[in-house]
Amino acid sequence: MYQRILVAIDNSHSTPRALDEALKLAGIHRAELHLVTVINLLEVAVDEPRSHDTSRLTSQADAQGEAILAPALAQAASHTGPVHPAVRHCWEGGKDIAHALLVHAKDINADLIVMGTHGRHGLRHALLGSVAEYVMRESHLPVLVVRSAH
Repeated sequence: MYQRILVAIDNSHSTPRALDEALKLAGIHRAELHLVTVINLLEVAVDEPRSHDTSRLTSQADAQGEAILAPALAQAASHTGPVHPAVRHCWEGGKDIAHALLVHAKDINADLIVMGTHGRHGLRHALLGSVAEYVMRESHLPVLVVRSAH
């Protein structure tokens, strides 16, 4: 049923649990795993205020993304099928990150999106929004959202 599963990867506590679920499904369906992280270029620019060169920002974002993907790649090493890591970029948070994930899902013809959620609610949710919520609302694909154990 599933041939290509996109897994959203970030530094949250929910990512390993989401990846575990994706690995189970990928094993059952013999699916490819696409591990994707989205790096906010504006945050990289703020962290490196002397980096006004877009190509340098992109290079730093790619390095940051590869560091975020490394533990997920190690966790996915037991998967017998293909595992494809990718770093995407955006200029804002929240909806822009979700949009980048949805574009990547379309680019690879994903059948399923798996992602963790931080489980924010109340004022924090209203102020910070939810990437997972936006993906669920905008995606035409099934979305499996895995909540953090914490």
